[in-house]
Amino acid sequence: MPDSLPRFTGAIWVTMLIAVLMNNLPLTAEWAVWKPDWVALALIHCGLTIRQKSSLLMAFFMGLLTDALSSSLMGQFAFGYVLVMYFSVRLGLRMTPEAFIQQIALVFIVVGVFLLLNLWMRGVTGYVNEGLSYWAPLLSSMLVWPFYHWFLGFFYVQRKAA
Repeated sequence: MPDSLPRFTGAIWVTMLIAVLMNNLPLTAEWAVWKPDWVALALIHCGLTIRQKSSLLMAFFMGLLTDALSSSLMGQFAFGYVLVMYFSVRLGLRMTPEAFIQQIALVFIVVGVFLLLNLWMRGVTGYVNEGLSYWAPLLSSMLVWPFYHWFLGFFYVQRKAA
């Protein structure tokens, strides 16, 4: 991926704030099943486009904020988002620029690992298994990724080649 620079000083935090707000939108039960994790997608975007400015500490902070807002086990999303950021940076280094099929495969792998980790933590703490509907956000994340990646691209400018 070609490196990008933030368009303004707080662009990364505005991106994360938009993702947190979209994560907490009230939806009906039918639509809530399909809601992707917007913070995970924003972290993947940051890991791919501005890997020098994004950090695991930022991912951990966003996870703690999501834990507090969703009333989940403290540290559940924090650990998951740190893994999302780590995998997106490490796997993003091996991708060719502008390869949307590779990006969708990366979203599938990273969000799949994130959901698997959350499923394991839910099982350990005694939550009831939702069945196959638990994996619906994985499909919706892959479908919404190109549009969300394009939307978040407005907050960053392409770095000029030296």
